[in-house]
Amino acid sequence: MKHRMASQEYYMDMAIRLARKGIGRNSARAICGAVVVGGGKPVGYGYADDATDRPAILVALEEAGPLAKDATIYTNVEPGVDCEQPEALLLRILEFRPERLVIGYRSKVLADVPSRILASFESAGITVDTGLCEDQCLETNEVYYKYRQTGLPFVTVKFAASLDGRIATSSGESQWISSPLSLRLAHQFRREHDAVLVGIGTVLADDPQLTVRLVSGRSPMRIVIDTSLRIPDTARLLLDADPHCTIIATTDRADLSRVSRLEKLGAEVLVLPAAPRPAPAIPLDPQISAVSGPRERYGVSLKSLLAMLGERHIASLLVEGGSAVITSLLADRSVDRLVIAIAPKIIGKGTEAIGDLGIERLRDAITFSSTKTWRLGGDIIFDGRLHPTDRSS
Repeated sequence: MKHRMASQEYYMDMAIRLARKGIGRNSARAICGAVVVGGGKPVGYGYADDATDRPAILVALEEAGPLAKDATIYTNVEPGVDCEQPEALLLRILEFRPERLVIGYRSKVLADVPSRILASFESAGITVDTGLCEDQCLETNEVYYKYRQTGLPFVTVKFAASLDGRIATSSGESQWISSPLSLRLAHQFRREHDAVLVGIGTVLADDPQLTVRLVSGRSPMRIVIDTSLRIPDTARLLLDADPHCTIIATTDRADLSRVSRLEKLGAEVLVLPAAPRPAPAIPLDPQISAVSGPRERYGVSLKSLLAMLGERHIASLLVEGGSAVITSLLADRSVDRLVIAIAPKIIGKGTEAIGDLGIERLRDAITFSSTKTWRLGGDIIFDGRLHPTDRSS
Protein backbone atom coordinates (compact mmCIF):
# COMPACT_ATOMS: atom_id res chain seq x y z
CA MET A 1 0.00 0.00 0.00
CA LYS A 2 1.35 3.41 -0.93
CA HIS A 3 2.07 5.57 2.12
CA ARG A 4 0.06 8.78 2.37
CA MET A 5 1.55 11.88 4.02
CA ALA A 6 0.08 12.41 7.47
CA SER A 7 -0.28 15.56 9.54
CA GLN A 8 1.95 16.61 12.42
CA GLU A 9 -0.98 16.01 14.78
CA TYR A 10 -1.21 12.44 13.51
CA TYR A 11 2.42 11.73 14.38
CA MET A 12 2.12 13.37 17.81
CA ASP A 13 -1.00 11.32 18.50
CA MET A 14 1.02 8.27 17.58
CA ALA A 15 3.70 9.31 20.10
CA ILE A 16 1.03 9.80 22.78
CA ARG A 17 -0.42 6.34 22.12
CA LEU A 18 3.06 4.85 22.38
CA ALA A 19 3.63 6.70 25.65
CA ARG A 20 0.41 5.29 27.10
CA LYS A 21 1.86 1.80 26.76
CA GLY A 22 3.97 2.76 29.74
CA ILE A 23 0.93 3.27 31.98
CA GLY A 24 1.10 0.82 34.84
CA ARG A 25 4.82 1.29 35.47
CA ASN A 26 5.99 3.41 38.40
CA SER A 27 3.84 6.56 38.18
CA ALA A 28 6.58 8.62 39.82
CA ARG A 29 8.29 8.56 36.41
CA ALA A 30 7.14 10.16 33.19
CA ILE A 31 5.63 8.06 30.42
CA CYS A 32 7.17 8.91 27.07
CA GLY A 33 6.63 8.02 23.44
CA ALA A 34 8.58 8.98 20.32
CA VAL A 35 8.16 8.63 16.57
CA VAL A 36 10.91 9.30 14.02
CA VAL A 37 9.55 10.45 10.65
CA GLY A 38 11.86 10.40 7.64
CA GLY A 39 10.99 10.65 3.96
CA GLY A 40 7.38 11.42 4.84
CA LYS A 41 6.74 8.23 6.84
CA PRO A 42 7.45 6.78 10.32
CA VAL A 43 10.77 4.94 10.43
CA GLY A 44 11.23 4.47 14.17
CA TYR A 45 9.03 4.01 17.24
CA GLY A 46 9.78 3.96 20.95
CA TYR A 47 8.27 4.18 24.40
CA ALA A 48 9.70 4.00 27.90
CA ASP A 49 9.02 0.90 29.97
CA ASP A 50 10.44 -0.68 33.09
CA ALA A 51 11.58 -3.80 31.23
CA THR A 52 14.33 -2.00 29.28
CA ASP A 53 14.51 1.29 31.22
CA ARG A 54 15.71 3.02 28.06
CA PRO A 55 14.57 6.48 26.90
CA ALA A 56 11.76 6.37 24.36
CA ILE A 57 13.47 8.74 21.95
CA LEU A 58 16.62 6.61 21.88
CA VAL A 59 14.63 3.44 21.22
CA ALA A 60 12.92 5.16 18.27
CA LEU A 61 16.18 6.54 16.84
CA GLU A 62 17.97 3.20 17.07
CA GLU A 63 15.09 1.53 15.23
CA ALA A 64 15.29 4.20 12.53
CA GLY A 65 19.06 3.81 12.21
CA PRO A 66 20.53 5.69 9.20
CA LEU A 67 17.01 6.83 8.24
CA ALA A 68 17.07 9.16 11.27
CA LYS A 69 19.43 11.55 9.46
CA ASP A 70 17.55 14.77 8.55
CA ALA A 71 14.37 13.25 10.05
CA THR A 72 11.82 14.78 12.42
CA ILE A 73 11.33 13.40 15.92
CA TYR A 74 7.90 13.69 17.54
CA THR A 75 7.75 13.18 21.31
CA ASN A 76 5.15 14.00 23.96
CA VAL A 77 7.71 15.27 26.52
CA GLU A 78 11.15 16.84 26.61
CA PRO A 79 14.09 14.54 25.90
CA GLY A 80 15.76 13.50 29.13
CA VAL A 81 12.64 13.46 31.30
CA ASP A 82 12.58 9.65 31.30
CA CYS A 83 16.29 9.04 32.00
CA GLU A 84 18.84 9.68 34.74
CA GLN A 85 21.61 11.03 32.49
CA PRO A 86 19.98 13.56 30.14
CA GLU A 87 23.30 15.06 28.97
CA ALA A 88 24.54 11.64 27.84
CA LEU A 89 21.23 11.14 26.03
CA LEU A 90 21.71 14.46 24.23
CA LEU A 91 25.08 13.38 22.83
CA ARG A 92 23.63 10.07 21.70
CA ILE A 93 20.73 11.79 19.90
CA LEU A 94 23.08 14.18 18.10
CA GLU A 95 24.92 11.19 16.62
CA PHE A 96 21.82 10.39 14.55
CA ARG A 97 21.77 13.94 13.08
CA PRO A 98 18.01 14.57 13.05
CA GLU A 99 16.83 17.82 11.48
CA ARG A 100 13.87 18.71 13.70
CA LEU A 101 12.45 17.94 17.15
CA VAL A 102 8.76 18.45 17.92
CA ILE A 103 7.76 18.36 21.60
CA GLY A 104 4.15 18.19 22.74
CA TYR A 105 4.36 19.65 26.26
CA ARG A 106 7.15 21.46 28.07
CA SER A 107 6.82 21.39 31.83
CA LYS A 108 7.53 24.47 33.94
CA VAL A 109 8.25 22.11 36.82
CA LEU A 110 11.17 20.52 34.98
CA ALA A 111 12.53 23.68 33.40
CA ASP A 112 16.22 23.40 34.31
CA VAL A 113 17.75 20.33 32.64
CA PRO A 114 15.38 20.16 29.62
CA SER A 115 16.03 23.85 28.85
CA ARG A 116 19.78 23.26 28.72
CA ILE A 117 19.28 20.25 26.49
CA LEU A 118 16.96 22.05 24.11
CA ALA A 119 19.42 24.95 23.86
CA SER A 120 22.10 22.42 22.93
CA PHE A 121 19.87 21.00 20.20
CA GLU A 122 19.38 24.45 18.71
CA SER A 123 23.11 25.15 18.90
CA ALA A 124 23.66 21.96 16.92
CA GLY A 125 21.35 23.24 14.17
CA ILE A 126 18.33 21.15 15.08
CA THR A 127 15.01 23.00 14.89
CA VAL A 128 12.97 22.65 18.08
CA ASP A 129 9.21 23.24 18.11
CA THR A 130 6.94 22.87 21.14
CA GLY A 131 3.23 22.94 21.98
CA LEU A 132 1.85 20.50 19.41
CA CYS A 133 -1.21 18.73 20.92
CA GLU A 134 -0.19 20.31 24.21
CA ASP A 135 -3.36 19.56 26.20
CA GLN A 136 -3.34 15.87 25.25
CA CYS A 137 0.35 15.56 26.11
CA LEU A 138 -0.16 17.26 29.47
CA GLU A 139 -3.02 14.90 30.33
CA THR A 140 -0.89 11.89 29.40
CA ASN A 141 1.57 12.77 32.17
CA GLU A 142 -0.80 14.49 34.60
CA VAL A 143 0.12 12.02 37.34
CA TYR A 144 3.84 12.60 36.94
CA TYR A 145 3.63 16.39 36.76
CA LYS A 146 1.46 16.66 39.88
CA TYR A 147 3.72 14.36 41.83
CA ARG A 148 6.88 16.26 40.81
CA GLN A 149 5.32 19.60 41.66
CA THR A 150 3.60 18.75 44.96
CA GLY A 151 5.01 15.46 46.22
CA LEU A 152 1.40 14.23 46.51
CA PRO A 153 -0.32 11.43 44.57
CA PHE A 154 -2.73 12.18 41.75
CA VAL A 155 -6.10 11.10 43.18
CA THR A 156 -8.72 9.45 40.97
CA VAL A 157 -12.10 8.65 42.51
CA LYS A 158 -14.03 5.95 40.68
CA PHE A 159 -17.36 4.37 41.53
CA ALA A 160 -20.43 2.81 39.96
CA ALA A 161 -23.81 4.37 40.69
CA SER A 162 -27.43 4.21 39.65
CA LEU A 163 -29.12 7.02 37.73
CA ASP A 164 -30.26 8.50 41.03
CA GLY A 165 -26.74 8.49 42.47
CA ARG A 166 -26.91 5.43 44.72
CA ILE A 167 -23.96 3.06 45.20
CA ALA A 168 -25.96 0.53 47.26
CA THR A 169 -29.56 -0.34 48.09
CA SER A 170 -31.14 0.36 51.48
CA SER A 171 -30.10 -3.15 52.59
CA GLY A 172 -26.48 -2.50 51.60
CA GLU A 173 -26.41 -4.58 48.41
CA SER A 174 -23.99 -3.11 45.88
CA GLN A 175 -22.67 -6.00 43.73
CA TRP A 176 -23.04 -5.34 40.94
CA ILE A 177 -24.72 -2.06 40.04
CA SER A 178 -22.82 -1.63 36.78
CA SER A 179 -22.31 -3.94 33.81
CA PRO A 180 -19.56 -6.59 33.43
CA LEU A 181 -17.77 -4.28 30.99
CA SER A 182 -17.68 -1.52 33.59
CA LEU A 183 -16.32 -3.99 36.13
CA ARG A 184 -13.56 -4.87 33.69
CA LEU A 185 -12.83 -1.14 33.32
CA ALA A 186 -12.44 -0.93 37.10
CA HIS A 187 -9.72 -3.59 36.92
CA GLN A 188 -8.00 -1.67 34.13
CA PHE A 189 -7.94 1.37 36.41
CA ARG A 190 -6.42 -0.71 39.22
CA ARG A 191 -3.69 -1.88 36.85
CA GLU A 192 -2.84 1.72 35.99
CA HIS A 193 -2.50 3.00 39.57
CA ASP A 194 0.18 2.58 42.21
CA ALA A 195 -2.35 2.09 45.01
CA VAL A 196 -6.09 1.59 45.55
CA LEU A 197 -7.87 2.94 48.63
CA VAL A 198 -11.17 2.06 50.34
CA GLY A 199 -12.75 2.73 53.71
CA ILE A 200 -13.40 0.10 56.34
CA GLY A 201 -17.11 0.26 55.49
CA THR A 202 -16.41 -1.15 52.04
CA VAL A 203 -14.29 -3.94 53.54
CA LEU A 204 -17.00 -4.91 56.04
CA ALA A 205 -19.74 -4.87 53.40
CA ASP A 206 -18.00 -6.43 50.38
CA ASP A 207 -14.79 -8.13 51.63
CA PRO A 208 -12.95 -7.06 48.45
CA GLN A 209 -9.59 -8.31 47.21
CA LEU A 210 -8.69 -5.06 45.39
CA THR A 211 -6.42 -6.97 43.01
CA VAL A 212 -6.23 -7.00 39.20
CA ARG A 213 -7.99 -10.11 37.89
CA LEU A 214 -10.12 -9.36 34.82
CA VAL A 215 -7.19 -7.92 32.84
CA SER A 216 -3.46 -8.61 32.80
CA GLY A 217 -1.09 -6.42 34.75
CA ARG A 218 0.24 -5.64 38.19
CA SER A 219 -1.98 -5.32 41.24
CA PRO A 220 -1.73 -2.05 43.17
CA MET A 221 -0.81 -1.50 46.78
CA ARG A 222 -4.03 -1.79 48.83
CA ILE A 223 -4.90 0.78 51.46
CA VAL A 224 -7.77 0.65 53.98
CA ILE A 225 -8.79 3.58 56.16
CA ASP A 226 -9.76 1.98 59.46
CA THR A 227 -9.90 4.37 62.41
CA SER A 228 -10.73 1.74 65.05
CA LEU A 229 -9.03 -1.26 63.37
CA ARG A 230 -12.28 -3.13 62.84
CA ILE A 231 -10.96 -5.10 59.84
CA PRO A 232 -11.56 -8.79 60.63
CA ASP A 233 -8.66 -11.26 60.68
CA THR A 234 -10.54 -13.23 58.01
CA ALA A 235 -10.67 -10.35 55.52
CA ARG A 236 -9.43 -11.38 52.09
CA LEU A 237 -7.08 -8.39 52.11
CA LEU A 238 -5.21 -10.17 54.92
CA LEU A 239 -5.50 -13.76 53.75
CA ASP A 240 -4.68 -13.62 50.04
CA ALA A 241 -1.34 -14.50 48.48
CA ASP A 242 0.34 -11.19 49.30
CA PRO A 243 -0.94 -9.55 52.48
CA HIS A 244 2.29 -7.53 52.62
CA CYS A 245 0.80 -5.31 49.92
CA THR A 246 -1.90 -4.12 52.33
CA ILE A 247 -1.64 -0.95 54.40
CA ILE A 248 -4.13 -0.22 57.18
CA ALA A 249 -4.29 3.51 57.88
CA THR A 250 -5.46 4.24 61.40
CA THR A 251 -5.00 6.86 64.13
CA ASP A 252 -3.04 7.16 67.34
CA ARG A 253 -6.29 6.34 69.13
CA ALA A 254 -6.18 2.75 67.88
CA ASP A 255 -5.70 -0.28 70.17
CA LEU A 256 -1.98 -1.13 70.20
CA SER A 257 -2.65 -4.84 70.70
CA ARG A 258 -4.78 -4.82 67.56
CA VAL A 259 -1.96 -3.10 65.67
CA SER A 260 0.40 -5.92 66.68
CA ARG A 261 -2.09 -8.58 65.59
CA LEU A 262 -2.56 -7.07 62.11
CA GLU A 263 1.19 -6.74 61.63
CA LYS A 264 1.61 -10.42 62.48
CA LEU A 265 -0.92 -11.20 59.74
CA GLY A 266 1.37 -9.45 57.25
CA ALA A 267 -0.27 -6.05 56.88
CA GLU A 268 1.45 -2.75 57.56
CA VAL A 269 -0.35 -0.50 60.03
CA LEU A 270 0.19 3.19 59.36
CA VAL A 271 -0.58 5.30 62.44
CA LEU A 272 -1.55 8.85 61.47
CA PRO A 273 -2.90 11.89 63.30
CA ALA A 274 -6.61 11.89 64.11
CA ALA A 275 -8.70 14.61 62.49
CA PRO A 276 -12.20 15.76 63.48
CA ARG A 277 -14.79 14.35 61.13
CA PRO A 278 -16.81 16.87 59.13
CA ALA A 279 -20.16 17.95 60.50
CA PRO A 280 -22.84 17.03 59.78
CA ALA A 281 -21.61 13.44 59.77
CA ILE A 282 -21.42 11.70 56.41
CA PRO A 283 -24.12 9.00 56.31
CA LEU A 284 -22.83 5.46 56.20
CA ASP A 285 -24.34 2.41 54.57
CA PRO A 286 -27.17 1.22 56.91
CA GLN A 287 -25.85 -2.35 56.83
CA ILE A 288 -22.38 -1.21 57.82
CA SER A 289 -23.73 1.02 60.59
CA ALA A 290 -25.43 -1.99 62.14
CA VAL A 291 -22.10 -3.84 62.19
CA SER A 292 -19.81 -1.03 63.24
CA GLY A 293 -21.98 0.90 65.69
CA PRO A 294 -22.00 4.70 66.12
CA ARG A 295 -19.72 6.78 63.95
CA GLU A 296 -16.56 8.03 65.67
CA ARG A 297 -15.98 11.75 66.11
CA TYR A 298 -12.44 11.47 64.73
CA GLY A 299 -11.02 9.88 61.62
CA VAL A 300 -7.72 9.53 59.78
CA SER A 301 -6.30 12.81 58.52
CA LEU A 302 -6.57 12.33 54.77
CA LYS A 303 -4.10 15.10 54.04
CA SER A 304 -1.54 13.38 56.28
CA LEU A 305 -2.24 10.08 54.56
CA LEU A 306 -1.73 11.53 51.07
CA ALA A 307 1.52 13.18 52.17
CA MET A 308 2.75 9.88 53.62
CA LEU A 309 1.89 8.02 50.40
CA GLY A 310 3.77 10.62 48.40
CA GLU A 311 6.86 10.06 50.55
CA ARG A 312 6.61 6.37 49.64
CA HIS A 313 6.67 7.25 45.92
CA ILE A 314 3.02 6.36 45.43
CA ALA A 315 2.22 8.89 42.72
CA SER A 316 -1.22 7.66 41.62
CA LEU A 317 -4.05 6.70 43.96
CA LEU A 318 -7.36 5.11 42.92
CA VAL A 319 -10.20 5.59 45.41
CA GLU A 320 -13.01 3.05 45.13
CA GLY A 321 -15.14 4.04 48.12
CA GLY A 322 -17.16 4.14 50.11
CA SER A 323 -19.33 7.19 50.47
CA ALA A 324 -17.57 8.54 53.57
CA VAL A 325 -14.12 8.40 51.99
CA ILE A 326 -15.27 9.86 48.67
CA THR A 327 -17.12 12.69 50.39
CA SER A 328 -14.23 13.52 52.70
CA LEU A 329 -11.74 13.69 49.83
CA LEU A 330 -14.05 15.92 47.79
CA ALA A 331 -14.68 18.12 50.82
CA ASP A 332 -10.89 18.44 51.28
CA ARG A 333 -10.53 19.33 47.59
CA SER A 334 -8.06 16.45 47.29
CA VAL A 335 -9.55 14.83 44.17
CA ASP A 336 -8.00 15.38 40.73
CA ARG A 337 -10.15 13.11 38.58
CA LEU A 338 -13.63 11.66 38.95
CA VAL A 339 -14.84 8.63 36.98
CA ILE A 340 -18.40 7.35 37.38
CA ALA A 341 -19.99 4.32 35.73
CA ILE A 342 -23.66 5.33 35.60
CA ALA A 343 -25.95 2.31 35.32
CA PRO A 344 -29.46 2.59 33.79
CA LYS A 345 -31.13 1.73 37.10
CA ILE A 346 -33.14 3.63 39.69
CA ILE A 347 -32.80 2.45 43.28
CA GLY A 348 -34.52 5.10 45.37
CA LYS A 349 -33.64 4.91 49.05
CA GLY A 350 -30.09 3.67 49.49
CA THR A 351 -26.50 4.79 50.01
CA GLU A 352 -25.69 7.98 48.16
CA ALA A 353 -22.33 8.12 46.42
CA ILE A 354 -21.48 11.60 47.69
CA GLY A 355 -22.73 12.99 50.99
CA ASP A 356 -22.88 16.51 52.40
CA LEU A 357 -20.06 18.73 51.13
CA GLY A 358 -21.32 21.79 52.94
CA ILE A 359 -22.11 23.53 49.65
CA GLU A 360 -25.11 25.88 49.90
CA ARG A 361 -24.59 28.08 46.82
CA LEU A 362 -24.33 26.89 43.23
CA ARG A 363 -21.34 29.13 42.63
CA ASP A 364 -19.45 27.03 45.19
CA ALA A 365 -20.19 23.74 43.41
CA ILE A 366 -17.24 21.58 42.36
CA THR A 367 -16.61 22.04 38.65
CA PHE A 368 -14.48 20.41 35.96
CA SER A 369 -11.84 21.72 33.59
CA SER A 370 -12.51 18.90 31.12
CA THR A 371 -15.05 16.12 30.79
CA LYS A 372 -15.85 13.27 28.44
CA THR A 373 -18.51 10.60 28.36
CA TRP A 374 -18.94 7.35 26.47
CA ARG A 375 -21.11 4.26 26.44
CA LEU A 376 -19.80 1.01 27.82
CA GLY A 377 -22.27 -1.83 27.53
CA GLY A 378 -25.48 -0.47 29.01
CA ASP A 379 -23.66 2.08 31.19
CA ILE A 380 -22.56 5.67 30.63
CA ILE A 381 -19.02 6.47 31.75
CA PHE A 382 -18.36 10.02 32.99
CA ASP A 383 -14.70 11.02 33.17
CA GLY A 384 -13.80 14.49 34.40
CA ARG A 385 -10.75 16.38 35.63
CA LEU A 386 -11.65 18.74 38.45
CA HIS A 387 -11.05 22.42 37.86
CA PRO A 388 -7.76 23.60 39.40
CA THR A 389 -9.67 25.92 41.73
CA ASP A 390 -11.44 22.85 43.16
CA ARG A 391 -8.18 21.11 44.02
CA SER A 392 -6.21 21.89 47.14
CA SER A 393 -2.86 21.44 45.41
